Amino acid sequence: MDSGEGTEPRRDAPVMIRKATRADAHGIARVHIDAWRTTYQGIVPERHLAALSMEERVPRWERILITAGPEGERVCVAVDPTGGVVGFASGGPERDGDPHYRGELYSMYILAAHQRRGIGRRLVAEVTDHILRTGFSTMLVWALAANAGMRGFCEALGGVLLEPSKVVEIGGATLPEVAYGWSDLLPLIAEERAR
Repeated sequence: MDSGEGTEPRRDAPVMIRKATRADAHGIARVHIDAWRTTYQGIVPERHLAALSMEERVPRWERILITAGPEGERVCVAVDPTGGVVGFASGGPERDGDPHYRGELYSMYILAAHQRRGIGRRLVAEVTDHILRTGFSTMLVWALAANAGMRGFCEALGGVLLEPSKVVEIGGATLPEVAYGWSDLLPLIAEERAR
């Protein structure tokens, strides 16, 4: 298992989705690092992935969780039956002033051993519900152009590829990003609630 816990998860083990608390910072940081190393291998410079550290990520997530409020960022976690964090998603108001897409899915990562079980859909539904409750009915997400898994996930959820793209600098490399948008979040929530 990619989580470093040394045991393979049961395929039928239930996973609970809930709002994150400050106590989840360590688990979120662990998932963030593990997922980056598996998702971005061959995309992001290896030296950058190797340098990711819990010492830097845990305080960053503690700050985010302390400042997250009812109108701002929401962080949700997926936890296994032992209480261990196996995935997370965060989102809130769109950060770059887009005139149409007012909400944004900031990040979503799931340990490789727990992917393709519907956890991502459930996490996105929780964040989307928060965005709707804050008064926004549209949402976008940015993904590295080379991240085929996230791009396919967005398309499966009905996201529309937007123009223009942009570039980001990660670990000394300039990497293109693309955005996917949803002009109406209600069907996204309704689909997950119907499951």
